[in-house]
Amino acid sequence: MCQLPIDLRLKLLELTSSRDSVRVKDLSAFPKGAQHDALDALKSMERMGLLTLSDGRLSMNEEQRVMLAERLIHSGMDAKRVSRFLGWQEFEDFAESILSENRFVTRKHFVFKSSLGRREIDILAWNDTFLLAVDCKHWLRGSSYGRMKEAVQAQVERVSALAFRPELLHRLKVPRPEGRDITPVILSLEERVDRLIDGVPIVSVSKLLSFIYGISPLDSAIERVRVRSDTQSRLG
Repeated sequence: MCQLPIDLRLKLLELTSSRDSVRVKDLSAFPKGAQHDALDALKSMERMGLLTLSDGRLSMNEEQRVMLAERLIHSGMDAKRVSRFLGWQEFEDFAESILSENRFVTRKHFVFKSSLGRREIDILAWNDTFLLAVDCKHWLRGSSYGRMKEAVQAQVERVSALAFRPELLHRLKVPRPEGRDITPVILSLEERVDRLIDGVPIVSVSKLLSFIYGISPLDSAIERVRVRSDTQSRLG
């Protein structure tokens, strides 16, 4: 199967970051004399669902761009380099779409006030069983364990602050929020070796589906924060 070199696949991610579509014949990234092989490679990528070819033009939607970025990282390219051409908004939108398409109600960029000041949760998602607070990190490669631990602690702090504001969850129409557990999650573009830090799951976007279908509400290894009752919140 013909495949574009990794640097040319990165170039595609760059070219489609600011355009709706690109004329295939104008792709200066292809080596001279290799256009025929490049077109075969593009058709192969289209069959894999990574791009769309139509009337001599190439386009990639948000989902396709995230999929290509993920494949580039799995191929060995540095995640920070890849993420330059993948916007935060794209990554968060894609993550939200996975959750909403799998029967979660979602709320992006949920901002609230706590006793420690303004807090924001990238994606709040819930169904009848789970209430997830997702922090989207679209690149984490090279982060030391200490920095990862800091990110985890910051997310747990945000979730703990929200747990003291059950009235906010009522306004969002989260069913029966008092007594429910909020599960903090860190979502990454790339897969990490350390998949659980202080009980907080570090989930790659490729494993998000398997995570939401594989997580158990009875798994004691996973950190959860119990939502206070209105009475507890007033007293606490």
